[in-house]
Amino acid sequence: MLGKKVGIDLGTSSTRILVKGEGIIASEPTVVAIRQGDVQASLFGAAAVSAAQGDSGLRLHHPITEGTISNTAAMRVLINHVMVRAVGRQRIFKPDVVIAVMSTLPGEQRRALLEAATLAGARTVYLLDAPIAAAMGSGIRLSGANGHMVIDIGAGKTEIAVLAVETTIASRCLPGQGGDHLAACIADHVKSKHGVKLSAPVIDDVIASAARVGTHEERRMEVTYRRGSNERSLTITSNEIRACLEEHARPIAAAMNEVLTDTPLPLRIDISADGAILCGGGARLEGLDRFLGATTGVEVRASGEPQLCTVRGTGYALDNLDVLKRNFMYIR
Repeated sequence: MLGKKVGIDLGTSSTRILVKGEGIIASEPTVVAIRQGDVQASLFGAAAVSAAQGDSGLRLHHPITEGTISNTAAMRVLINHVMVRAVGRQRIFKPDVVIAVMSTLPGEQRRALLEAATLAGARTVYLLDAPIAAAMGSGIRLSGANGHMVIDIGAGKTEIAVLAVETTIASRCLPGQGGDHLAACIADHVKSKHGVKLSAPVIDDVIASAARVGTHEERRMEVTYRRGSNERSLTITSNEIRACLEEHARPIAAAMNEVLTDTPLPLRIDISADGAILCGGGARLEGLDRFLGATTGVEVRASGEPQLCTVRGTGYALDNLDVLKRNFMYIR
């Protein structure tokens, strides 16, 4: 087979691209900038965000909201840019493509995504449920009969699944329960309590430095901001954002318990012995693994480089396209 093999993690906030033999070649914001409806004058990712800041004629579009396709036209533009980034504009052989998507993505949105990738030049397109991709990307082998639990926390949604024999046995999807929701809660708190609107990068720094789930140990972080021409500072403590952390973590733990209840006993025994794996960018929240483990009784451990698990999983899937043909939606 002479065509390239391309894996895409199509996330709410980030799109990651993998090309077999080349590795992960890009990680970009899931956003496109389009000039007055002219898709030929469009940009993708960080370039789109940067250009739109200084050009009022460019309008930013976010094709994915809480894991679902909220703007089909912008999604088509984004997929076209991704394909160009992966294989170039001039191509003799069409690539095989695997796209990781939310497990509960509706059928009509799946068909629209398949068509978009085909129109962008793919030879064959497969849609892979994100929890399965994340599990494979974290090193779990799904071909056996043993049960495995994966918790995949992204920016726009959280998915919990028990997997075995290359399929999903029990699952829950929590749209809107992701990193963006946590960041918005903290931003709203700071604005309400301190009268300060912090930028998204500063909120991310607060989460990385001050947020810790399941503990009363206080941490403090000083942030700087501008008010008029003056630079000022503000101290944010971990205790004051504890309610946001609990609002974020408790529904995930509850969903884990629901999935375990739906899981056959032999597979629950496997999970009790092996624990659950935590993937996605949200896995980096300090203390979340211990909190989920203490709440559910199942040991939870974060995967190494959890934000890359899903895109790596698409790479493993590209080596096993026969499995995808048996189990997942695809077009050829």
